[in-house]
Amino acid sequence: MGPDTATIPTAIAIGVRECKQANSAELTLITPVKNNLDTIVIGDFLGRDVAKRLMKGNRIAIGDQGVSLTHHSVSTVQKARTPSIGLAFYVSKDGIKKLDDLGFDTLIYVPWLDKDGVEWAQKWDAETHGGSTEDSSISLPSEVEESMKSLTTCVNLSTGLGHPSDKDHAKRRFSDLRSAGITWDPTELEKWAARNGWTATDAGELSKLSARYT
Repeated sequence: MGPDTATIPTAIAIGVRECKQANSAELTLITPVKNNLDTIVIGDFLGRDVAKRLMKGNRIAIGDQGVSLTHHSVSTVQKARTPSIGLAFYVSKDGIKKLDDLGFDTLIYVPWLDKDGVEWAQKWDAETHGGSTEDSSISLPSEVEESMKSLTTCVNLSTGLGHPSDKDHAKRRFSDLRSAGITWDPTELEKWAARNGWTATDAGELSKLSARYT
């Protein structure tokens, strides 16, 4: 929990590796707030001058790696073109869900709270460093998984359950499963949905809806 400067060079090195694999010349650092990078731990690590330049929108070369570092907050990156490779540093649980919805090729997450990192890694079956996660496989009854596969082909995934007819369709699915005596863990259902085309936000909404029926 909390600031640990030992994680920073590892996270940046992973970011550089991912940039090279993706033929991207830009690693985007994402922090909770745009205008305080020079006062938080990663800003101290990078140096105040570098932090201030990043806050002004400058690109900073990472050594001779052929990759430059840029900076956004959670809110500003949502308004910009989504970068290929993102490094989310100490963003909140709500913040990482917003970033999950943006469609990064690779998103690296350094959490403030370890439990947030474990939960996120389990959802996405993420590669982990500096610690281990519990089993990230998905445990759902086959009947639930088949029903969710069918639902996924029927709903408009760009709006999730936003359309009343799609939400009603999901309700009928869950009601039928409950009538058949089938139970499931909504958390596992959220993991399944997130890995099968639903946005992180909509996967969470689907999970909440399903919890009413199990």
